Amino acid sequence: MGRLFPLISTLALNGGVLSSQSLDQFARSATKMALTHNVIIRGMNSIYLQCQHVTPQMAASFLLYCRCWAEFIQNHHACEEIAYFPIIEKAVGVEGLSEGNLEQHDAFLAGLQRYVYHAQPIQYSGEKLTEIFDSFAATLQSHLTDKVVWIMALSRFQQLDIAAIDNYQENYAGIHATWPILVGNLAETTGLGGRVRNFWLRYVCMLAYRHAWKYSSCTVGGKPKALEGAATSPRDERLKGRDGAIELASGHSSDDSLQV
Repeated sequence: MGRLFPLISTLALNGGVLSSQSLDQFARSATKMALTHNVIIRGMNSIYLQCQHVTPQMAASFLLYCRCWAEFIQNHHACEEIAYFPIIEKAVGVEGLSEGNLEQHDAFLAGLQRYVYHAQPIQYSGEKLTEIFDSFAATLQSHLTDKVVWIMALSRFQQLDIAAIDNYQENYAGIHATWPILVGNLAETTGLGGRVRNFWLRYVCMLAYRHAWKYSSCTVGGKPKALEGAATSPRDERLKGRDGAIELASGHSSDDSLQV
C-alpha cells in the first residue's frame, strides 16, 4: 500500500504558540486554508487505508465517498480560480501572481479525472484505485502544502484585505453537496461558523447517504474513529491527528477556535 501523507501543521506557520487573537489576517487566512487542506489529506489517507479491504458488498457506498472526495477538491479549486486568485491579483496589481497555483492544479487534474472514472462499483479494484492514486497523490499533497506557504507570503502586500477576500470566496462557494466530506474529516476543534450552523452541518446534513460517510476518518462530532473498511485501524496522526493553532498549542478545544 502507498505511503500516507502528513497533515499540515498550522502551528508551524509562525513557529510558536498561537491563539486566534494573536493571528494577523495572513496567518489566519493561511491557517484556515491549512485546515481545509487537512480535510483533503485525511480523506486521501482514509481512502488509501480502506480501498484494498472493501468487499463487493461495500463497494457502492465506499465509492460514493471516494467520488465525493474528488468532487470536494474540484469544487474547492474551481472556487479559487473564479473567486479567489483573480481577486487577489487585481487587489495587489500583480498579474500572474497565482500562476504557480494554477499550474499545480493542472499538474494533478488528469490523475484526479482518471481516479473519478475508475471510482465506479462495476468491477471494482482496490489495487487499481491505489495505482491511480499513486500517479497524482504526491503532487496533490505538495500543492496543498505550497498554497498555505503562498498565502503567508502575501503578507508583503500589506494593503491586501485577505480576510475580505476569504469571506467572498466562502460566500461564493456556499453549502455544497460535498460538505459531508468536510464534516467527516474535520477535527472537532474547528468550528463551522456558529453553533446552529455547526450543528446543522455536522449532524443534519450527514443523514443523507450516511452509508457512504461512515468511511470518513472522524465522527460527525469531529472525533477520530476506527476506519469502517480497513483491515486494522492504526492510530496514525497523519490520518486522524488534530489540527488548528488552538488545538496544537493547548491540546484541547476552546471556545475561540478558528472558524472555517
